[in-house]
Amino acid sequence: MGGTFPVLKTDDFILRELTEDDLGAISSIWSSPKVTEMMSSGPLSHEDSVQMLYVLSSLWNNDAGIRWGVEHEGRLIGTCGFHNINKGLRRAELGYELNYEYWGRGFMRLALRPVLDYGFNIMRFERIEAFLNVDNDRSAGLLLKLAFKLEGTLRDYARTPKGLIDQNCFSLLKRDWLALQQSCAE
Repeated sequence: MGGTFPVLKTDDFILRELTEDDLGAISSIWSSPKVTEMMSSGPLSHEDSVQMLYVLSSLWNNDAGIRWGVEHEGRLIGTCGFHNINKGLRRAELGYELNYEYWGRGFMRLALRPVLDYGFNIMRFERIEAFLNVDNDRSAGLLLKLAFKLEGTLRDYARTPKGLIDQNCFSLLKRDWLALQQSCAE
């Protein structure tokens, strides 16, 4: 990784590098109790958002992952990308969040399609994982629509401001993604 940050474009979105100019939009998303409840973190302060933006924007240059800003109609509405990459096993963890105002419109599903393509075809992953709080039904539905499979529940897997919680592990294999792409093309 490293080098020129890849920009992905769809009819509705520009997936681009995060910058300091995104701090206001990012802080708004990460300070929302509705959004952060599903992230297991609780709302982030402005200072925490600054630190998180730095961590996510440095993934690419540190060869540790990639996080795109999801821009819609000139406005940053969320982020998505890969972290916890294991190059030897060709797998990574998927992470994403979306401004609450845009929930329920299928936006993240549309934004994740080119991201997953990039992960399988350019980064050459064989497996992409996602970990969700067990009560995050909306996000579980999103992953299932993208051909992820529920593998199981990890007990007391994540620490939140309220204590330890269970998380569900979902995975998407390259062969399943290719089969989904082929069925959509027919």
